[in-house]
Amino acid sequence: MSRLIAVIVILALLGFGTSRAIDWWNFNVNTPVSSTSHNVPFHVDPGETPSQIGTELYDQKLIRNTIAWDIYERVTNAGPKFQYGDFKLNTNMSMAQIVVELQHGRPNEKTITFPEGFPLRYQAQLVEQKKFGTAPNYIAGADYLKAAQDTGWASLYSFLPKQSSNTAYPFEGFLFPDTYLVDPAAGARGLVKEQLDQFNTVFTADWRAQIAQATSARPAEDINSIVILASMVDREANNKTATDRGNVCSVYYNRLAINMPLGVDATLLYGLGRLSPEPTGTELAMDNPYNTRKHAGLPPSAISNPGRDALNACINPPKTNYLFYFTDRQGTTHFETNQRDFDSDVQKYGTSGS
Repeated sequence: MSRLIAVIVILALLGFGTSRAIDWWNFNVNTPVSSTSHNVPFHVDPGETPSQIGTELYDQKLIRNTIAWDIYERVTNAGPKFQYGDFKLNTNMSMAQIVVELQHGRPNEKTITFPEGFPLRYQAQLVEQKKFGTAPNYIAGADYLKAAQDTGWASLYSFLPKQSSNTAYPFEGFLFPDTYLVDPAAGARGLVKEQLDQFNTVFTADWRAQIAQATSARPAEDINSIVILASMVDREANNKTATDRGNVCSVYYNRLAINMPLGVDATLLYGLGRLSPEPTGTELAMDNPYNTRKHAGLPPSAISNPGRDALNACINPPKTNYLFYFTDRQGTTHFETNQRDFDSDVQKYGTSGS
């Protein structure tokens, strides 16, 4: 009887161990590292071994375990089929999906990463520098700008403004900054389409429902207004933290609520066609439509293409009484509720660039 019990216990333990092993396998192979979508550029050199690729994937936090990787690529015989070149992977891809993706490389495709908070014309400069395609038929920055200026996109994407005050760049703010795998055969229009598709993905249905409802910190808004506000946040929030982004946007909402000019110099710089240096006294007196010292309310359009964090900061801002902010010489952003404290702290800490 005791031997029977021992056999039953051993079988139970083996069953438990097998079950745990299966759970470990499924978790590593089929569960993405993150549920949040974040594009990650990934490059494979000719001659790289599957094991080396696995180590790089682990270092970039795209897989959890290199042992599971080695076993999986051998069991599926995927390793010999891996291609070299540039790939656009994502943190919400499972190991199994990554293995499939790495078997479909196209060496003539390259990745491009657009930084958050830069105007369209600077994105075009980056496209020009990358030289996508084969000489002499590169995708030129001018081709990218032309594709981005095509007003026909508004009939394909409901979130785009049907009429824009920005006649030069009607969809400024919606060319989402992220990492993209550029197919030269698709040309400049293919890249613009990818950026618009990504904006449509990032600006979720949940966000669209949220902005339609007023909160204690902001009124009900539409997508275009949120994009304009976020575009200013990405140009003005020197410390790229959730707290600073949220507080900067709260200043804008508080000023708009009392019809106080926003006074954002970055908007005037956009109207002047540059990012720096700061506007001169003569320029600050100009009657430029983007001069938010002279004109109350939002500027005519977005002044950059904001990222996910800036958009979220303006959708879910904190409730504050702040009306002023400045960045000191050490890069710390100060927020004030009144002109007296603002002037006092500027005198005390100085401002960046002064």
